[in-house]
Amino acid sequence: MTSFTPEPDGVDSMPQTAGRGGEASPGGAILFVCSGNTCRSPLAAALFRKAWREKGGAVPLEAESAGLSARDGEPASQQARQVAQEWGVDLASHRARLLTRERLVTARLVLTMTEDHKRRVLAMAPEMAGRVYTLGEYAGSPRDVEDPFGQELERYRATARELESLTRLAASRLERESRQASGVRAVAVGWDHAGRLLRDAVVETLREEGWVVEEHGPAEGGAVDYPDVALEVARAVAAGRVAFGVLMCGTGIGMSIAANKVRGVRAALCHDPYSARMARAHNDANLLAIGGRVVGPAVAAEVVRAFARGSFEGGRHARRVDKIARMEDGA
Repeated sequence: MTSFTPEPDGVDSMPQTAGRGGEASPGGAILFVCSGNTCRSPLAAALFRKAWREKGGAVPLEAESAGLSARDGEPASQQARQVAQEWGVDLASHRARLLTRERLVTARLVLTMTEDHKRRVLAMAPEMAGRVYTLGEYAGSPRDVEDPFGQELERYRATARELESLTRLAASRLERESRQASGVRAVAVGWDHAGRLLRDAVVETLREEGWVVEEHGPAEGGAVDYPDVALEVARAVAAGRVAFGVLMCGTGIGMSIAANKVRGVRAALCHDPYSARMARAHNDANLLAIGGRVVGPAVAAEVVRAFARGSFEGGRHARRVDKIARMEDGA
């Protein structure tokens, strides 16, 4: 069913994050920083790695941790090891590392636990401005992650819950930025026999907007079951092979239902440009569904154009999209 499948450039290289002024930062690990490097930052690094794996990040990504006042070789605290196990990650082999300037400047991105940590990091390496954030700031939920050291186990559990939420949000942002920086300009478009009515207008519009189009669907006059096409396009989106997808059937309803069964896909059924823009801005939709028996080619073209030009606003919306992602885990 697929007529063209382009491979994005640079899929084997470490993705890059835009720094201050839009320049790309160098490759390297994501570095989490706290004070002693025995609870918050190692737990954050482990949870971030877990979130990145679960998102199916297109390329491997390292996450490390260090402490501004760490004693090299000290193990993670007993409470941190226990709550880590409860979240399915292991800190048994972790050993604390003092944050040095060398470790700092070779990091791809630095995420600190508090604003004070951030100020101290930037005092060590002012040139890192644009690559240093608090974890809450980067995740779009600005707040310090307070130190649970020396407190009851329940306080560690509360910190772990907070870190799990923030690292998921951070992984989502990094994934979006990595895809943008990788220059992926491919879109997957699929249709069934009813959606074929919109195929020409949609593909032409996307090509006018500068996208390479990967097509999935029957030739004119052919028939196909829409879930089969939806699965092909949704998998391309979820794998990060394309920037987003467009699906068309009679109403768009069947395609959107089917596509949303694929983990990581957020398909939005839209028949007007405003809904398409909001789907991108507020819901971080990565797949558009349209009905070939609901709108004509001219309207479909404007809806697709609005969706293609849209972008996610993040902030409070990132927290809400993260809650949707949690539903895929049964949470």
